[in-house]
Amino acid sequence: MSIELGNASAFGWFIIAVATIMSIGIIYTYRKNQAIKLKYVFAVIIMFVIGIKWLLDN
Repeated sequence: MSIELGNASAFGWFIIAVATIMSIGIIYTYRKNQAIKLKYVFAVIIMFVIGIKWLLDN
């Protein structure tokens, strides 16, 4: 039995999609004037960088 997760570009797009969903949540929270933890903003930026780097390398 083998499990395939898809090709490398699909994984890069998945990372970018998760980062986009997280950034929408951060923007929504910001508009409601609630506190945003800085670690979440850094996590989204890092995820975008890793996703784009993954797409360019593969």
